[in-house]
Amino acid sequence: MKNENEYGLIGKNISLKALEEKDLDKIFAWKNNYELANLIKTHPLPVARYEIEEWLKRNQSDKNQILWGIYDLKSDELLGIARLMFIDWISSNAEFGIFIGSKSGRGKGLGKETTKMVLNFAFNDANLHKVYLKVTESNAKAIGLYESCGFDKEGLLKHHFWNNGKYENIVMMGMLKNEPPRPKGRGIMQRK
Repeated sequence: MKNENEYGLIGKNISLKALEEKDLDKIFAWKNNYELANLIKTHPLPVARYEIEEWLKRNQSDKNQILWGIYDLKSDELLGIARLMFIDWISSNAEFGIFIGSKSGRGKGLGKETTKMVLNFAFNDANLHKVYLKVTESNAKAIGLYESCGFDKEGLLKHHFWNNGKYENIVMMGMLKNEPPRPKGRGIMQRK
């Protein structure tokens, strides 16, 4: 029997669906969490509650973005956010972004499940040709996750992001719709 909370994209452990006003308090806490800001490549500046409300309205009305809340399938608890952003409908590409804000949701494979669900939607429902992302070079766990989902390293932006008192490199990764993934670590960035 289907639970009334089951709508949107349904996975094994999570559902991806529109964020609701009831989620604003949790998003407010995440946006003001210094540790999380360092993980997701954003500057840890204080954010007011009204700014979160505006952020949600602005992002949900952006026709070049698809924004999902990542919800636990059983409890309907908001665990994180995923999105396809900067969608170029002519060139058929988009940037992927994800974070698991809830510490209780980390390390359980939910990031991988979310990534695969978003990629399936991007390639099969939105008919995108390419999905790309940016990740700090120091975030080895995320890079490993993205490689396991089929992303290849495509480039490096040197000293591109100021984080924890130093500049960090940003790794550009991408995936094409019908291109079989290369073996792990075999992107064009591989040094000989």
